[in-house]
Formats: sequence, structure tokens, C-alpha cells
Amino acid sequence: MDSLTQIVLGAAVGEVCLGKKIGNRAMFWGGVAGTIPDLDVFALFWLSPLDSLVTHRGYSHSLVFAVLFSFLIAYLVKLYYDSGAYRNKTLRILASALGTVGTIGFFSAITGAFYVIGLPIIYTALLGLISVGFAVLVSIRLWREYGLKENVFDIKVDYKQWYWFFFWTIITHPILDNFTTYGTQLFLPFSDYRSGFNNVAVADPLYTVPFGILLIAASFYSRNTKRRNTLAWLSIMVSSAYMLFTIFNKMYINSVAEKTIQEENIQSLRYTTCPSILNNILWSTTIETSDGFFIGQYSWFDREKKFKLKELKKDHHLLGEIKPDDYTIDRLKWFSNGYYNVIKRADGKLQLNDVRFGLFDMNLPVTEEKNFIFRFEIEKQSDGKYILVKEDGGPPAGKEKEMFPNLWKRIKGI
Repeated sequence: MDSLTQIVLGAAVGEVCLGKKIGNRAMFWGGVAGTIPDLDVFALFWLSPLDSLVTHRGYSHSLVFAVLFSFLIAYLVKLYYDSGAYRNKTLRILASALGTVGTIGFFSAITGAFYVIGLPIIYTALLGLISVGFAVLVSIRLWREYGLKENVFDIKVDYKQWYWFFFWTIITHPILDNFTTYGTQLFLPFSDYRSGFNNVAVADPLYTVPFGILLIAASFYSRNTKRRNTLAWLSIMVSSAYMLFTIFNKMYINSVAEKTIQEENIQSLRYTTCPSILNNILWSTTIETSDGFFIGQYSWFDREKKFKLKELKKDHHLLGEIKPDDYTIDRLKWFSNGYYNVIKRADGKLQLNDVRFGLFDMNLPVTEEKNFIFRFEIEKQSDGKYILVKEDGGPPAGKEKEMFPNLWKRIKGI
């Protein structure tokens, strides 16, 4: 899921693991560990677009990584606390200053995101004020309890406790990703199979916001109080209950998809469903047939309890003869799990589209090249193999602010 959610989850897991021993440091280190698997994005600067597809949610999201990397980070953090450096006031002031800058920057980025997605200015301003409020509260707490505090309590945690702390705060990251769309390579290096339940969007405020509010509330109580422990566990229980709801909701959505297939008399080979971004109400389905796909959307609030479908052809023949060792086509097939079609672009080049996630706008023609959520411009070389020229994974340039008002309108049903 998004980085904010992973930080919140890591902080919550850290709190229930070591909160009574190290206080808010448990939330801090848990949040750090919960972000570590996503640091694979830095590798993307040195990789080709094609290799980036393979690398993301790869080794750093595997079970093996969580087991092995936890040995190293547990050793380094234990070394830091055993040295007593955490007591040095100059270092604490510096850390608090950096934490304040990071907190303000983080919440400012959230406010900026509200504006970018086209949220009305009055709601953007309101959410911005809430974000600023959280930033101020967190910063005040940081300085009062750490930066300016004269006496810091002893941190005495053995290596085994640090190891299990980091193992659980890291492993819960790919486990959470496994519930989302896209796929997670949990079993590397033994298998590159990408598992995913597709029951929750990669960003869903109904999961994240209550989770975060309860956890922030817990951080304002002393580490040994019953209320802090209750709030921390409550945050995990509430978020887990919502996740459980999305699983049952997907079962319902699948039943709607199967009803649609039956009523439309579609000779289906297989189908997939996934929620649209930021909600669990509007869903997409992709139904595969022998020569094409049916793509559709369904909202809880639609008057007719079935998916509204559009047909598109696979047109795999446009690729011509594919070399057995064509790495580009092989990886794109792997990435899309075989749910792909090929179109000829207006400029005459070929575009391979991952059709699992539907279209940005169901009212546009299915041949509209920029309407696919994941699209790849490919080109055949003189040796008969393809290369990936360009990858796009977002709305067409200049259309970003239209996306979310249109999404909200579609969520309300037709």
C-alpha cells in the first residue's frame, strides 16, 4: 500500500512489540522498518523501465529478506542504544529538529496531494489544516519527550527482542501489500510468483485514517498506561476489521461478476476483480475469452446489480512471430499475468496494455491509447526481439484533476 499506511502499520506493530519498554521509540523504529521494503524504489533510478517492473515488490518484499535483514538492523540499533549515544543532548536536539522538518514536510506533501488530485479547494484547505494540526502535535511531543527532556530513561532491550521487533515490523509490510492489487513476490528467490488477493486498493483512507488517528492518540499516553496499550491494540483491531470486510466484499463482487458472465452468456476462460483507487465501493472486472476481454465496472450504488461491460480484442497477432527468448514480451506477459492486449497507436507504434485494472474512463473508446491504466510502448528490433520504449502508469498528462471528480461521480452509481 501507500507509504503512509505502511508507516502507520509498522509503528503500530512496533508499539505492541516494544512500546512498554522503549515508549514512542517503538513507533518511530516500527515506522522506519515498515518503510524499508519500499526502498527498492531507489534501485529504479539505475534500472531500465522493464527491469523496474520486475524489481518492485521483489526481493525487499520477500519472506527471506525479512528473516535475514532483521539480523543486521537489530544488531545496528542495539549497538546504538548500548553505546548510550541516545542520551547525548546535542544529538537529541538535532534528531528532533530533523524529525520536525520531516513531519512538516510529510504532512505538507499530503496536503499537496489533496490539491493535485483535484479535491475542491474548501476540502483541501480543511484537510490541510488537519494535517498541519497533526504535524504541530507530533512535533511538540517530539521536543517535549525527547529533544528538550533532561533525563532520558534507560533503553535495555536484548538482541533477541530487537530481532523479533524488526522481523514483525518488516514482514507485515509485504503481507499488507499482498492484499492489494499489483502482486507481491513473497517467495523470492525460490519463485517469482506474484501473489495478491486484490481485495483492497493500494491507497484506501478508510483503512489508514482511523488506524493513524488511534495510534497518534496512543502516543500521547505514558508507555506503561493501560489506555495506551488499549488504543494501540484498538488501532490494529479496527484496521484489521476493515481489511476483513474488504475480503468479504470481494466475495460479493465476485458473485456479481459471475452473475454478469452468466447473464451475458460470455464464454469466459477466467476473470479477475479489483477495487478502484481510494475506496472499496467501485470495482473493476476483466473477463478473458478466447479472442478478447470484457472490461467493466460496478458500484454498490448502481441500480442494476451487474457489471457494465465493454469488449476489446486481444489482437496478439499484431506482435507477429515472437522469439522464444524475447525477454521484453516474456516479462510484460509475466507482469500482466497474461491479461494483456495489443493496439496500434496513432503514431504507428505498438502498445501492449495490462488490462487487469480496467480503464480510466469507460465512456471513451476501448482503442483510446491513453485510457489504459498500465500501458507499454514497444518496438521490434532488427533481430526480431522487442524492446520497451516507454512505460506509462497514470492518467494522461493534463487530465489528473479530472480523474477524481469522475471517480467520485462513478462511485455514486448509475
